[in-house]
Amino acid sequence: MIIELLMIGNEILIGKTQDTNSNWMAKRIVKYGHRLKRITTIEDDIGVISRTLQTILERKPDMLIITGGLGPTFDDMTLVGIAKGLNRELELNQHAYNSIKRAYDHAFKRGILKLEGMTKEREKMSYLPQGSIPLPNIRGTAPGVELKEGKTSIFVLPGVPAEMKAIFLNVIKPILKDKRGKFVEKNLLFMGIGESQIAPYVTKLEKKYPKLWIKTHPRIGLSLEVEISITGFNIENGDEIAERALDEIREIILSLNGRIRERK
Repeated sequence: MIIELLMIGNEILIGKTQDTNSNWMAKRIVKYGHRLKRITTIEDDIGVISRTLQTILERKPDMLIITGGLGPTFDDMTLVGIAKGLNRELELNQHAYNSIKRAYDHAFKRGILKLEGMTKEREKMSYLPQGSIPLPNIRGTAPGVELKEGKTSIFVLPGVPAEMKAIFLNVIKPILKDKRGKFVEKNLLFMGIGESQIAPYVTKLEKKYPKLWIKTHPRIGLSLEVEISITGFNIENGDEIAERALDEIREIILSLNGRIRERK
């Protein structure tokens, strides 16, 4: 599948909060052989959310995962922006309402919260775009949301990492596994020659193996340590092809008097 991520939150854009969610999800998406084509981060603004959603849907990814902005405060605008972008109304979802009410009642009875009952702010989280399926949030109160628009499955998850991870693992991971593809990854660390010295050889290999991504990553200094990574998605005999490319890289490094330090 082709997948995109949309991260929403002013706190990310001002550097107050580090976006670890996209990194965490990316690792699990590619693990099951799916292509993550784009990660977009935007502010908490209804118009920006709406327009960005429409732009993403024009690219017709198989799946779009959105995080952030599902809470009870005035600046949690994600679902309003999504509804506007999809030209759908927001409506009270009774399943979401009941789930949120149970969560707050439980917290009140345990003494975690001092305010009992459903306030206007708490009820706000149960208004979902038409056609939404609420997703249980076992780590918090705001439910996740599942939508379908054309060929794109849309999942809206809370921005709080523990809540996002719980819904991702319970709902999205089984889908990734069921529709899994093939992801190939090979890595090699070497020393003694710099990234610029091996660059022309890597370019030739990329042309020879166009289905593979062959990239160099300087790790320490100009030539103290450089990593070469080879990745590919859904290639027939991908492991074999990547292994062959890696063998050629190894020979090139040795011919340039480099030293291979580690192979993963």
